[in-house]
Amino acid sequence: MGNEYIPGLLSPSVPLRQVATVSTDWNEGQIVHRNGVRTMSVYVDLKRGEDVGTVQAKVEELVAKLSASESLSQGVSISYGGVKDFHEETIPKIVSGLLLAIAIIYLILIFHFKKVSLASLVMLSTLFSILGAVVGLKAIGLAFSITAVLGVVSLIGIIVRNGIIMYDYTEELRYKHGYTVLDACIEAGKRRMRPIFLTSAAASMGVIPMIISQSPLWSPMGAVICFGTMISMVFILTTLPLMYWYAYRGQDSKLQNETK
Repeated sequence: MGNEYIPGLLSPSVPLRQVATVSTDWNEGQIVHRNGVRTMSVYVDLKRGEDVGTVQAKVEELVAKLSASESLSQGVSISYGGVKDFHEETIPKIVSGLLLAIAIIYLILIFHFKKVSLASLVMLSTLFSILGAVVGLKAIGLAFSITAVLGVVSLIGIIVRNGIIMYDYTEELRYKHGYTVLDACIEAGKRRMRPIFLTSAAASMGVIPMIISQSPLWSPMGAVICFGTMISMVFILTTLPLMYWYAYRGQDSKLQNETK
């Protein structure tokens, strides 16, 4: 027991005998019951930088092998608590809140643009958040967690804001300055590239400490926001003007007739 290595918060792992005296002694017996059933709890602490989801999968695989080989006694059942239980209880609630937030954002966009089609184009751009989240988590080697869901929520807000910046100026060029749809898309892409780039870069750089910390709690959120913001920025500057042109390419003649 004294040769077992224990990790420190800010120090390397050391043998237990260097920080404590190990001895055997008698102790009062204790039988724990939960809901009238005898229970034994096994607790595990992860090393710094280890992923909870990966370790959980390995533990479940090991337990499944024990059950298949009949190494466990009859009548023994195993349940998992900790992070797994917390995720199963919390993630459905957060996803429900995310869907509600998307619906509210959509209504606000309709009120702002006065066009259902334009609000729908902005909401379609939020799909880039899923791509950014997947790329970010794969690049860092992290699993999807509850903080990653929160990162997706934040990322959707960033993407919608950039979409509003792009389409607001496009609409202004068309209706106030008389640009054609194609010219308005090209000009808006050029003129709004700098503010979208600066806001996206600031958001992505601000969460780098979360990624560097290798915290199993905050690293997924930082990876989703950082990579998702940069990837979505590229798509917003290229795909959003193209989507606008495709949706309104036949309205130039109609707008000219209305102005006459």
